[in-house]
Amino acid sequence: MATHGWALALALLVLALAPLGFRHPVSDVQATAVSPGSADHAGNAGAMMRPPSSPAQARQLTPLVHYRVTRRDTVESIATRAGISMDTLVQINRLPSPAVLDPGQRLIVPPIDGTMIRVDPDQRLDVLAQTFRVDVSALRAVNGLAIDARLPKDLFIPAMRTEDIGQPAGFPNAEGTPSNPAGSREHLVRFAWPTKGIITQYFWEFHPGIDIANDVGTPEVAADAGQVVFAGWGDYGIYVEIDHGNGFHTVYGHMSRVDVSTGQAVTKGQVIGLMGATGRATGPHLHFEIRYQGVPQNPLDLLS
Repeated sequence: MATHGWALALALLVLALAPLGFRHPVSDVQATAVSPGSADHAGNAGAMMRPPSSPAQARQLTPLVHYRVTRRDTVESIATRAGISMDTLVQINRLPSPAVLDPGQRLIVPPIDGTMIRVDPDQRLDVLAQTFRVDVSALRAVNGLAIDARLPKDLFIPAMRTEDIGQPAGFPNAEGTPSNPAGSREHLVRFAWPTKGIITQYFWEFHPGIDIANDVGTPEVAADAGQVVFAGWGDYGIYVEIDHGNGFHTVYGHMSRVDVSTGQAVTKGQVIGLMGATGRATGPHLHFEIRYQGVPQNPLDLLS
């Protein structure tokens, strides 16, 4: 009887712990570290949309991992278990839209929201950290880099709050080289932040703007005075485009509601609509673009 009692107690203990194992962000059996010595897990649900705010927190970030897709996996299920947004998972893996996963496919899964950007391996990590206002310890930890390691071709940049970003001139662009997209206008033209939230995607080769995530209904404002040239449904779901009369246009995508109309004059800081997830968006965010003579510019060079 004592033996049966111990067996019954052990079985009940296993059943009690089983749900805890299921909640693990990504199965350790199928997740392998991208960098040697990396931890074999892909995230922390508590880290979702919360950038590291101190060197101590930065060192707690686990490195990126490779995850092997199973038959039951979807982009949503993997992102949910990893505690990141679907936008992040789609962007860093350059998945098609709509994203379809194949069993056995390998995905890079980060421990926090952010963007994968192309960099020059000869670029200094501390310069990139200053550019994107990320603690250098966070960049080193999440990318699994040793102190004297050469940079990889693709570098993961953790998400950050818009209010944490300063605006010094001469930011490097997505390739890690100094950018001055509008010539002398960089020192003359300054756009206001169009909304508040977390920057989950940056300007890079295949993404002509920045994505700022927040709740549905978050107000979005005109980054500068101008005239609305489009307000309605189009390539970016419900979106607004403003002509600022100096060669610059700004675009505000994926809105849930538009509060202006085509042809209307708007002032800098005027509410033009509310954040949403219309069109090809996997979660509520603002896709924000600044174009100069039709060419997309890095918004971080021009926002203040």
